[in-house]
Amino acid sequence: MKVSFKWLKDYVSPGIAPEKLAERLTMAGLEVEKIQSINGDTVFEIEVTPNRPDCLNMWGIAREVAAILNKSRKTPAIKKFNPPKTKCDIEIVDKVACLRYIGTVIHDVQVAATPQVIKERIEALGSRSINNVVDITNFVLMETGQPLHAFDYDKLEGGKIIVRRARASEKIVTLDGKEHTLDPSILVIADAKRAVAIAGVMGGKDTEVTNKTKNIFLESAYFDPFVIRRGSRKLGLKSDSSYRFERGVGFEMVKKGSERALGLILDSAKGQVKQYEDIISSKRPSQIRSIALFKRTVDSLVGANLSLPQCKNILKKLDFEVKTTSKETLKVIPPSFRNDIKEEIDLIEEICRIVGYDQLPMSLPTVKLQQIPVNRIYETRKKVRQILVAQGLSEVITYAMVSKRILEKSNQGLLTGIEIQNPLSQDQELMRPSLLPNFLSIVATNLNRGQKDLKFFEAGKIYPIDGEKEVLGLAMIGLSKMDWRETKKEVNFYDIKGAIEQLIERFGVEGITFLRGEYSYLEEGQAAQISLGNEDIGVVGKVRQSVLEGWEIKAKNVFFAQIDFERLMKQALSKKFYAPVVEFPAMTRDVSLAVKKETVFQEVVDIAKAQGGKILTSIRFNEEYLGENLAHGHRGLIFSLTYQSPERTLKDAEVNDVHGRVLSSLQKELQATIR
Repeated sequence: MKVSFKWLKDYVSPGIAPEKLAERLTMAGLEVEKIQSINGDTVFEIEVTPNRPDCLNMWGIAREVAAILNKSRKTPAIKKFNPPKTKCDIEIVDKVACLRYIGTVIHDVQVAATPQVIKERIEALGSRSINNVVDITNFVLMETGQPLHAFDYDKLEGGKIIVRRARASEKIVTLDGKEHTLDPSILVIADAKRAVAIAGVMGGKDTEVTNKTKNIFLESAYFDPFVIRRGSRKLGLKSDSSYRFERGVGFEMVKKGSERALGLILDSAKGQVKQYEDIISSKRPSQIRSIALFKRTVDSLVGANLSLPQCKNILKKLDFEVKTTSKETLKVIPPSFRNDIKEEIDLIEEICRIVGYDQLPMSLPTVKLQQIPVNRIYETRKKVRQILVAQGLSEVITYAMVSKRILEKSNQGLLTGIEIQNPLSQDQELMRPSLLPNFLSIVATNLNRGQKDLKFFEAGKIYPIDGEKEVLGLAMIGLSKMDWRETKKEVNFYDIKGAIEQLIERFGVEGITFLRGEYSYLEEGQAAQISLGNEDIGVVGKVRQSVLEGWEIKAKNVFFAQIDFERLMKQALSKKFYAPVVEFPAMTRDVSLAVKKETVFQEVVDIAKAQGGKILTSIRFNEEYLGENLAHGHRGLIFSLTYQSPERTLKDAEVNDVHGRVLSSLQKELQATIR
């Protein structure tokens, strides 16, 4: 927004240098970004925030200056006229997009050179002088903030004005000489046959006012900001009018701006008003109710002792209606052009910025020290990250929005997620109901870039139809080594299962089991349901080859797990107790067992624990064997059992007795064979 210092002095006498005024405006929230000297005038470039469209004109800036400097302000007298009885032929088709429309037909105008004062004012602000009629509409726009447009009345087919939506593929050539193809989302001003202007944005070339124009139609209107913004952006067309309409013009200024321009046109171009009509097609924007302002609130928030008369004077300078209701209270009604003022705190902000934040005393607020409770969820997440990173996994953070297409690619098309009503793209159709699609996308991207060994996790949320859930996801692919003594080997089901077990163990959770499961996206026989007691808390397994092929992932072994983090943490111990290191030696027995293929290792673990008693301290899976010398439908399991007592050194006979019971139970209950 450009402001002429010379023009500003027509309404208020600052009494200070332009540089000093620029500083005061900036401190009041109207940041002056640049000061230029143009033809003997000083021009400010002011950054006006979107909530202050009332400052996008000279009257608005003059109002601010008068309040800041406590000066009187004068506005030009608007000539009153008696509107003729003959009404304009105006039809408002879209009454929602056009709340008010004033049309004035002036005959026998003399289109000529612009008066020097008006010409100097608009040229200082970067507008090119055209003729007196057009320049006056630009002058009034910059002065009052009300956009106006003048049509050559004789070029309007049927002398009619229609405010409607554009027809599909309707075309118009605008004042800049460019042709635009319109659609029904764009509001236009039309005559009896065609569109003659893009409402609130730019007029049409066919009806522009020239030196040959004899009769004009003057338009002043209130258009819906959303409609104008959408149309302007769709066409890539910006103007001084659209800039103001997008942010909202004052409802009352529609008439004031029209009358101000009419008076100047009659003075400069003569002519006679033949037709006039003011159509209010819909209710005016809602008026803000009165707000009570208490002096005690001002003092407590500002930290300064501002008198009630001082506050009242500031608000009245800003055109607020103010009444004193008691010695400590004011009743305030904001002006119609200040829709950003809604509460008492907004009034206090107005007072503070006019006084000047640099003029208010500096003080530190009194802070009462209090115990900040520990956020258990935050601390738990932090610990999970530490445990998994220590195991060699990297943390990832993926988008919470996914497409239905990648769910179907992941064999999870039946999952119902929460759909987004206004997605920015097809890739963000719904909130993710699973972490798998995002994880497969990461795997595909890294493999395409030559990164073949991956171990990563994410602690985040999923959004199934019944509400959001905190979950933990893990994925593994490629070569890895879980122990510094080992050489690298390809990761398998037991690597990701072991990472989960170690995590769970560190949280002191007991009763976790892994049971065979069937899932559309995991390989049969390499998928497990993770359970805690009688509650399912997650899944783990190898991703199906058909899913990998759908993602064009050229790898055979991709392992994935997803755990319900909230359910797991409910079982986590809030406190852990120290257990001294056992000083007595341990004894390890290796077992090679042939079992039926459908037998899961968890069954072996459960039986061993039941028979091993307190001295069986560890069960470690080592290897699965599927080679020769096995009965049909069987597989070999190799694992280690560790026996140890915290109280004494175990004897071989004692260990052999317990170990024998374990083997005997495995053979009996699982029909297993010792190899």
